[in-house]
Amino acid sequence: MVALAAILPACGERESSAFVADQFADAYFRRMDQEAALRYTALGATTMLDKEIEDTKAVRASGYSAAEAAEHVNFTRGPATARDARVGYRYTVTIRAEDSSPVQREADVELAQIGGAWKVVTVRVAR
Repeated sequence: MVALAAILPACGERESSAFVADQFADAYFRRMDQEAALRYTALGATTMLDKEIEDTKAVRASGYSAAEAAEHVNFTRGPATARDARVGYRYTVTIRAEDSSPVQREADVELAQIGGAWKVVTVRVAR
């Protein structure tokens, strides 16, 4: 299991695809903070998040905070899978609601090097 609070990466690791993927997963899946996740994206993932940010404006304005969501979500990252010039990771995201059984979702996060940095370019979540 990835415990982000326990990860203290060296300088080079902060630029790795796994580090960027985990930072994105923490912001997007665990904290449900699209604004924070946006900084790790490019291409289609940026377009997806821009749309989500627009779609959730009313919910955010009503006082819902991303911190509330983080208390009930964690994730684990699977091994890297290379595809052409991209690398992908499968995440298992577990959501624990107070009054029901945990729900697990599988998510594929694909990254590419853009401008010399790893960026999340596609995100697919199995429903």
